[in-house]
Amino acid sequence: MISHIETVFRKHVPGRIDSEKEFRAAVLIPLIDGPKGPEVLFEVRAGSILQGGDISFPGGGMEEGETIARTAVRETCEELCIKAEQIRLIGQSDYFSTGKGRTIYACVGELTGYDGTFSPDEVAEVFTVPLSFFQETEPERYRVSLNEEPEDDFPFDRIVGGRNYRWINGKREILFYNYEGRTIWGITAKLIHAFARILREEETKSDGQK
Repeated sequence: MISHIETVFRKHVPGRIDSEKEFRAAVLIPLIDGPKGPEVLFEVRAGSILQGGDISFPGGGMEEGETIARTAVRETCEELCIKAEQIRLIGQSDYFSTGKGRTIYACVGELTGYDGTFSPDEVAEVFTVPLSFFQETEPERYRVSLNEEPEDDFPFDRIVGGRNYRWINGKREILFYNYEGRTIWGITAKLIHAFARILREEETKSDGQK
């Protein structure tokens, strides 16, 4: 019996528990070749949709069987009214897990022939920020509590302490950037901060090897 278990677990690739309940999304960090270097394109979400008015990257939920790259390209095409041929995928940046069953993946890609179009159903406006701003600017950092709140039908009578059980609550760091009066915060700020950090670390590594 134990030999059988050993056979199973020698082949098993660890996965995340409850991953089937997880909401997975993918965004594109769109780069444009500007006159003074690379620029990052952002969207202001339309007021009629969830989190309207917030600044974000184009992206959305992954459909059944889709790859991360496919989702990022599909959503970007829909939101910016462009063709897939106008997106040159470069790779993937770090992803973010909210701790509440949501994971956001980030692809990096260059937009070509883009003239500022977007779908007003999802996007209120677009704007760009020089990539150098994020490489040179540290974000403001704040913290919020992540509290465990059992629902009314939770079986408190079956756990030690009942309703007085001491749940382990955590905190999450929220990042804020301010660029020319625009506030880039939350998951979008986390993703662009990680992207800029990866570039800085690689540049530092390359300088050290010279």
